[in-house]
Amino acid sequence: MALAVKRSISEIGTLPEPTTIVPQIPTHRLYKRIRRNACKSNGTLSSILSYVNLLEDASSNEALQILLKITDSMHFDENEFPDAIRKLVEHFQREPESAVRVKILSLFADLATETGIDGQQLIDEVIKLLKVEKSAKVISQGLIVLEKIGKSFTPSVAYVNQMVFFAKVKLFSPSHNVQRHAILLLGVFVLVSDAEKESLELIGKYTDSPDARVRAQAFRSMLTLGERGVQLPPSLYPRACSSLTDDYECVRKEALNMVFELGVRHPEEMIKVQDSEQEVRLIDDAFGKVCSAICDLSMNIRTLAAELLGGMTMVSDEFLHQTLDKKLMSNMRKKRSLHERSAAHFASGEWSSGKKWADDAPKEVISADSVSLMASGACGALVQGLEDEFLEVRTASVNSMCKLALKNSLFAVTSLDFLVDMFNDEIEEVRLRAIYSLTAISRHIILREDQLETMLSSLEDYSVEVREGLHLMLGACKVSTKACLTLVVQKVLDVLLKYPEDRLSTFGCMQRVGQKHPEICMSITPQLLLDHPFFDSAERDVEDPAYVCVLIMLFNAAQHLPAMLSLFPETTIKHYAYLRDTMPNFVPRLAVGGDTKELNLIGSTGSRQFLETLLSNIQRAYSAPQARQALLKAAQDDLDRLAEIDPAFSGTANFTSVFFGAQLQMEQLQLAATGHSIKAPIKECLLQLIKKCLMLQNLFSNLTIDDQLLVKQMCLRASALNLVLIVKDRSQSALGPCQLLLHIASDASSFLQENSLLIADTFTSTILTKLASLGDPKPGRVYREILPIVQTAAPVVIPQINTNIKMCKARIIEPTESSYSAENVIKVTAGLIAAVPFVAELENLQQSQRQDLRLKVKYPDQNVHIIVPRKRDLKKVMTEQGESESQWRLRTKVLLSHGVWTEASTVEITICLSVKPNNELELCKPVKVHFAPKPVKRGL
Repeated sequence: MALAVKRSISEIGTLPEPTTIVPQIPTHRLYKRIRRNACKSNGTLSSILSYVNLLEDASSNEALQILLKITDSMHFDENEFPDAIRKLVEHFQREPESAVRVKILSLFADLATETGIDGQQLIDEVIKLLKVEKSAKVISQGLIVLEKIGKSFTPSVAYVNQMVFFAKVKLFSPSHNVQRHAILLLGVFVLVSDAEKESLELIGKYTDSPDARVRAQAFRSMLTLGERGVQLPPSLYPRACSSLTDDYECVRKEALNMVFELGVRHPEEMIKVQDSEQEVRLIDDAFGKVCSAICDLSMNIRTLAAELLGGMTMVSDEFLHQTLDKKLMSNMRKKRSLHERSAAHFASGEWSSGKKWADDAPKEVISADSVSLMASGACGALVQGLEDEFLEVRTASVNSMCKLALKNSLFAVTSLDFLVDMFNDEIEEVRLRAIYSLTAISRHIILREDQLETMLSSLEDYSVEVREGLHLMLGACKVSTKACLTLVVQKVLDVLLKYPEDRLSTFGCMQRVGQKHPEICMSITPQLLLDHPFFDSAERDVEDPAYVCVLIMLFNAAQHLPAMLSLFPETTIKHYAYLRDTMPNFVPRLAVGGDTKELNLIGSTGSRQFLETLLSNIQRAYSAPQARQALLKAAQDDLDRLAEIDPAFSGTANFTSVFFGAQLQMEQLQLAATGHSIKAPIKECLLQLIKKCLMLQNLFSNLTIDDQLLVKQMCLRASALNLVLIVKDRSQSALGPCQLLLHIASDASSFLQENSLLIADTFTSTILTKLASLGDPKPGRVYREILPIVQTAAPVVIPQINTNIKMCKARIIEPTESSYSAENVIKVTAGLIAAVPFVAELENLQQSQRQDLRLKVKYPDQNVHIIVPRKRDLKKVMTEQGESESQWRLRTKVLLSHGVWTEASTVEITICLSVKPNNELELCKPVKVHFAPKPVKRGL
């Protein structure tokens, strides 16, 4: 249970920490006592004073080593912190070496972020030390430490003002590093009301600093203030624009962010064009400035500029369309009246003498930059981004073009050709982004035949992700003519012959094509079915994937255009009945072949009513143990069946079923703890109970706070039973189970401390009180204290119905048992490796669980291999609306190898979550493949 213990500790800082109403011990002391006991049981609680006392007679080098040891071991007795801080401050004041003083300040920050030390005391001490400090390096580190300490808790207004005042004083330091960190501290902690009055202007002055790092930090701090709610005025815009030509990349980057932020915040603000009296909207001018940055020498700036363009959706249409044309459009030129041109010519004081060639030429044709509303370098910005040599810039340009096209249908039509050209990019990632972008804007466009030829040529790509992306895109887009649809169908079927593993993806593509083009499908139905108007044609093979694709498309088109049914021959109607039964996800219900009424399950009423009745029956049998256990066993079967027939209610049904299963195991083990004999082995029951508790902790999401409390109480009961039965058994050490109980109790106490409105049950309250009162939590003493509580514990409260619960589960698409049956055996020389393609789809997998995903391979000799898939093999499933929030696809290869077998046998492959060492939770049933390692053939 080592990993389960670690998980419980990590949850202490992230989960809400409620406080239960527990007698005898105040709630604010209960958690600290349990946590201290948990640390004592591990033997990790040490004394910080024992380290700090060594500093008195140590040299600078020795002091540095001691401070490093303190940093490495952060499990200290919190009662010693005030004395330790005082001695560290005294050593700081007498230490001549600046590196040691820097390390002491860094140690203060580590203590504030990793322990429960008083942050306000640290702020006072650090500021006192820095006021008399002369070293710029130490002052700079002190400002960093103040920022970390301030972020570790919520300081009062007085302490915030104290830090802000100190930072303003240090702004006048001659050290550029001190100035930079002082500006950083101001941006993070200055009050919003004060920032709008004077602090914003004060920080803005440092954008003209001679040091590039200070200039960049000034812009970054102003952006931080904007994120905190400070109103950034448009007067900052000229200052940001002038910094776009700075020599240093860091300054240009922050200035570009500032230009973007001001343009988005004040889109309708009118500003004057440079060297002209004409005014444009601020968002338009900012858009032009960001477009100019795509020509920057730095790849990072070009990438950032391409990314920012996608967020400026309020830009005018003429500026937006100019990004796709490298020539300056006529409507983007400045228009000056005859009076303005004459006045400018008279003001110049020159008259044409005829001695100079073209000295009386019109002023507006002298320079393109001086006569346009957008700089000539910004024209065709997105085109330049798509043609950039770096894939980061090209990818960002494709994404921005997609975002802008989603907001502007005319721009979507114009940008279509450019996105189609990106299908031929040499980098797979760029091709995929272009495909997904075109899928996203599909509702705005209709594909032409010349565009389809370029798209369909990419269908033969070696990458399965590109092919599946194209299938998704073709299903989302609309085509214009009958010839276009015929071209799509023919090409998709040809590629299916080359890549038969794309069968499911192709079926989904043809399904969506039929739904979007019912009229065109009707016109080519006889052609696709090879139906002659006079002669009967031979019946086609319903197992042929190409024929199945055609039928799926036509059946889905007939759903929206019932008149097509009259065009289907009799054999097609028979094939419909077969496909409807075998592939209900792809073939819709049609008005053919008898009764067409469809039975719909209403999960919000029927399933909920069934579950409410089930729970109420169990609740009535609360005081009758035998009847209650019988009802729980029957309820498990009913809930498992409900999860199968009602997918919308499956998460709730599975959660309740697992909870009931854990409750049954717990009641059986409670009888064993009181001395009664039970039928099943105790060790086996304990393993089953621990597994169900791990399932409740790791496989279910969207739990309410009440559900989380029930799970934690269930785990606390299970760990207490585990300790009691192991001590009774006397066959193994009880130290590990005791540590586990203390850590789970610490986690539950932390949870209850933060969610003060929750009330724990009697068992949890009593256990927490007993554990908190223990001075020395040895296994024997803990066992004696909790034994009567465990033996007399009342049944667990039944969970309330929560329809939002989702369960993490998987579905293996490849390999299938039919593809590697006894006739299709994987044969390999013994000792060598056979790579089996593996594809699975996962639902409701949390982002934090990605690194816990495992593949488990079980051989006939009971050897089990656990394989860690590569991170890049797990990706989110793409839909027409973009990336799916809860669905993932794992595409990898499983490596099989073994010694010599006399005959082929089955190998089980499944996907699971590793929640602790040597204990994995399977997410689906294993698939069996036939494997036959053959002996090495030796030559004569």
